Amino acid sequence: MLPLLTRFTAYEHLAAEDFVPPSSPWVFFEPADTETGVWVARDLITDGCSVLDLGSGSGAAAAAMARAGAARVHGVDSGPQTVAWATEHYASRSRRGQVTIAQGDFALMTTEELLATSPTWLPRPLVVTSNPPYVPLTAAADARRRSISGGHDGLKWAPAIIGHGRALRCDLGLTIGSYSTPRTAVRLLEDAGYRIASITLCPLPLGDFTLEHIERVLALEEAGEAVLWRTGDATPAYFIVGLACRWAGAAAGTGEHRLTGEGLLRLLRTAARSRTTRLEALDEPGTGSPPVPLRVVDLPPAPVRRHW
Repeated sequence: MLPLLTRFTAYEHLAAEDFVPPSSPWVFFEPADTETGVWVARDLITDGCSVLDLGSGSGAAAAAMARAGAARVHGVDSGPQTVAWATEHYASRSRRGQVTIAQGDFALMTTEELLATSPTWLPRPLVVTSNPPYVPLTAAADARRRSISGGHDGLKWAPAIIGHGRALRCDLGLTIGSYSTPRTAVRLLEDAGYRIASITLCPLPLGDFTLEHIERVLALEEAGEAVLWRTGDATPAYFIVGLACRWAGAAAGTGEHRLTGEGLLRLLRTAARSRTTRLEALDEPGTGSPPVPLRVVDLPPAPVRRHW
């Protein structure tokens, strides 16, 4: 087994209420995505830190990050129904205002404007996290599914997220899909001064809308820029890819022991040779250990997945 590889087969961070689908159909609900995003944040959270969660969704991730040790978690989301749900079910129930939620479009706001949406000062150190929409879609399909649409390469929201992290010179947690041009994602991170410190992989079947509008994903796969997971006649799947990144400044793109874009693609292609959700191909002799810790989260399927 790879010396830096660990596996988890159950939800470690979500509470019982986090598995209850929101009453509004306009609130994104995908427990596996949420769990993966919290794992990424947990790799970066330190005692007394604050988390700025961009595109915070239902609020379940923010509450879980607070339980994982963050002193304050402030979420910002553009959806009014989403903010209302997150405020009622998480922010209003948090102890001493540990979780707060505000409405705003992080892609259109300056970093100063984002920080100003918090009702109180966010203690340092600060961590920026985001589990944004990341499905590559054609322009027509992209306009129809805001909660999953990631533009032509799956990284439509990444420059704004990374830009806020860079402006704050803080650690950054970013979640993408194995089809979200991972090589480009690593380049964007390195160019901004980030080095990947750990990876979390979670296999997940493609959603119905993605399957119905899979043209862009297949084009990226054909070009060698995306990885899908196929096993026999089963519905194609992908890997949620959680990247916990440390602020490194000018040293981000240098150094012998760093994960490159090519290295991440090789890792995903190895995982895609697996026959089971355990991703056992990562145990094969000669696979080679990645230069950073790798976590596989093999979760039971959620009975409800809601993408709008």
